[in-house]
Amino acid sequence: MAKSLEQRVQELEDRDQIKELTARYCWHVARGEGEAVAALFTDDGALEVSDGSFRPVRGRVALHSFYSTSVNQPELAIPFIQNHIIEVDGDTARGTCGIEARFSRNGQSVTAAGYYEDRYRREKQGWRFVERKITFWHSVPLKQGWAEAKAAAKK
Repeated sequence: MAKSLEQRVQELEDRDQIKELTARYCWHVARGEGEAVAALFTDDGALEVSDGSFRPVRGRVALHSFYSTSVNQPELAIPFIQNHIIEVDGDTARGTCGIEARFSRNGQSVTAAGYYEDRYRREKQGWRFVERKITFWHSVPLKQGWAEAKAAAKK
């Protein structure tokens, strides 16, 4: 059965709001606004990194604590999100989006690229993250390109 015009418009609006949610995430991270980042998650929200570099962070209180300490300085991390693929199903959605990021770590510039696998839920305040799982393809000092790092890792 084909979707009605109203359903199709609603899905377009939902996708646009989800894209803005990920943009707000990047904006707050880049500005060092950890509390604002945590507020973009549901109360039962979770953050996970696929390489296991830190344990999954689950729940609003834990997310608030995590982001307040890890995202607390402007321009420490500057993420850029693109290439969204979003599947909306009523008040829930799933999506992926690419990430490129620039970090400052121990006085060194770092560049990274990867992707997020996200789950979203519509709440009274709008769309929120239920889960963000990030996978990095590379994260290397800017003075060393990612191609060189991959080549060295294969040796």
